[in-house]
Amino acid sequence: MVDNEQFPLIIKNVTEEEDTTIKKYYKGYVRPFVRIGPHGYLWPAGYADHAAEIHKLDVRPDDIWVTSFSRSGTTWLQELVWLVKNDLDFETASNVPVSKRYAFLEYPTLSSEVKKETPNPNFENRKATEEDFRSLPQLPSPRYIKSHVPLSLLPPKLLDVAKVFYIARDPRDVAVSYHFMHILFRYFDQGVQFKEFWELFRNNLIFHLPLEEQVREAWEQRNRPNMMFVLYEEMQKDLAGVINKVCSFLGKEYTEEKKKELTQFLQFENMNKKPTYSVDKEKNPELKFMRKGKSGNWVQYFDDQMTKEAEQYMSKYLECTKLPFSNMNN
Repeated sequence: MVDNEQFPLIIKNVTEEEDTTIKKYYKGYVRPFVRIGPHGYLWPAGYADHAAEIHKLDVRPDDIWVTSFSRSGTTWLQELVWLVKNDLDFETASNVPVSKRYAFLEYPTLSSEVKKETPNPNFENRKATEEDFRSLPQLPSPRYIKSHVPLSLLPPKLLDVAKVFYIARDPRDVAVSYHFMHILFRYFDQGVQFKEFWELFRNNLIFHLPLEEQVREAWEQRNRPNMMFVLYEEMQKDLAGVINKVCSFLGKEYTEEKKKELTQFLQFENMNKKPTYSVDKEKNPELKFMRKGKSGNWVQYFDDQMTKEAEQYMSKYLECTKLPFSNMNN
């Protein structure tokens, strides 16, 4: 048990067996990993150090929060939301990275205790964020905040005060993309195969899992006035329709011509042209931050046994979340 009297949820160390398995893949972490709250969300010990601080953050009425489980379309939605709120300022969006326009709330808690044995030349002078929970109180309004933290771990007054977006995606596509992100950001060695990652993923031994509980938390709040729940698949099928919903949610109006311009700006091919984190793409073209932007691409990575396991996983996921994803069993 982790001693954290200022935080209302239980934080406890994972079992010794789980910790051994996790550290076989997540290199450099010293302290035991932890599970947080009744659903046992998996985080490194560094998050437990600041869980109370994050939970007690002051929320402002003009805050804009974009939340999700990692690799669910967060960056895409961030760009859409920022542009709608900022009068379609395409020039700034083209020249200022989204990492400078949004604070990444929990970023330093993910790697604060990792021993960096070998410098990573791919990420020198690159940052996943300019601001985080430590600098958030000093930031001028309006603040734009990104987070992969479940709602139950965020400030309890969040949905009473600020506008909050949540985006969800087919878990099978999430798993594939999350695997390549782990390789890209050197959480895992490049030799770790997706089959290994999937085994960890379905057993909730990867950062932020269990996925279904985090999505359920957000889905249950979808009718709150300050919550907008978005599906990645919906953005792909009807981006113009999602743009209209975001405009209405944020109280912004634009001409049809301007909204068409926004739709074009947000096409995956255009988003993918922006500078992003990448490793040696000649050796592995999968290792880039904006990968393929497709739904259903998971079928290329699952063998017959994994597909059967995925069917079982999806049954559990859909039963828990109650999401209207009838096509997700296909």
